[in-house]
Amino acid sequence: MSLECVKTRIAGIDLARGLAVFGMFAVHVGPDPAQTPGLLGDLMQATHGRSSVLFATLAGLSLALITGRQQPNTTGRDYVKIAIRAAVLVALGTCLTLLGTNIAVILAYYGAFFVLAMPFLRLRAPWLLGIAGALAIVGPVVAILSKQTWTMWSSDPLEQISGQGVLQFLLTGFYPAVTWMPYVLVGMALGRLDLTSTKLRVTLLVMGPLMAIAGYGGSAIALQEFGGGVAPQPLSFQWLLESTPHSNTTFEIVGALGVALIVLSVSLFVGEWIPTLARPITAVGTMSLTLYTAHLLAIAFLTTAGAQIEPVTELVWFIATASVFATVWLIVFRRGPLEYALHGLTRLIPANAPRQRVMSLPSSR
Repeated sequence: MSLECVKTRIAGIDLARGLAVFGMFAVHVGPDPAQTPGLLGDLMQATHGRSSVLFATLAGLSLALITGRQQPNTTGRDYVKIAIRAAVLVALGTCLTLLGTNIAVILAYYGAFFVLAMPFLRLRAPWLLGIAGALAIVGPVVAILSKQTWTMWSSDPLEQISGQGVLQFLLTGFYPAVTWMPYVLVGMALGRLDLTSTKLRVTLLVMGPLMAIAGYGGSAIALQEFGGGVAPQPLSFQWLLESTPHSNTTFEIVGALGVALIVLSVSLFVGEWIPTLARPITAVGTMSLTLYTAHLLAIAFLTTAGAQIEPVTELVWFIATASVFATVWLIVFRRGPLEYALHGLTRLIPANAPRQRVMSLPSSR
């Protein structure tokens, strides 16, 4: 979700985040791609898995923006603020999971991602990209081994409450850190670069399609050559050839990151060229935490009420309501409601909080 302490907002980032919110809406209330022919079905399929990846990438980008941008300058106070956000996200995500919807809530996982990102906050882009690449290769193997050999950590109180605990956050859950941290680290690397540079934006626009082709196309070729014509099972090592949404394989990581780079690069251009037309979506992106939470509450309410709404109609209503609310709200306020609350919590940290007593990897300066 958005980290509401970026001193100078870049409209294109909020635009990309707003598109990710709409993608989440499409996944959760939109029509089933398997039962929707034509362009609409293809569009719905494109949102599955990739919207959450875009969120994770942008979360990493925001972490870099609030800790020095191109000049990493992380203080002890920054670590404390990030830790507070992480704790709030874990608590809020757990509460939303308890609503009993059939949605895999990502917020608690985000909290884990933020904590795990702390040791890397002082690194520059090359180091972050290198670690992300290594983890993208090793992580999927570790995830499969973990699912094959580890049982539920029944003593974890979070797991007992909501079914999602530390073991799930790290290794075996729907968004395990071992395969999702590459998205966060790549986002952090992007935040350490000059996002106002036209050359960088064009580079991302070129790299995105190449990565998407390498990921999804490479998976298709590998499955054809080595898959034996049989769909692989999730706990087999043959599963590593997959690239389907949430398969958490190297092929999916590369392909989904490629899509995220395409969306981000286009959003950076559009947010600068036609900011007025993009404003409703940009407004949604500035309060993604509020609107993500609100849409889950709305889904839980509609489910409890037994409402029967045609999926396309429901999706349009969710998108329209979020856009109107966000646009009107920002006429008066700077942040969304939950973003204000989170910002207020971090302001409680004393200005003289320790600056050096935080363990981290050595700076790459």
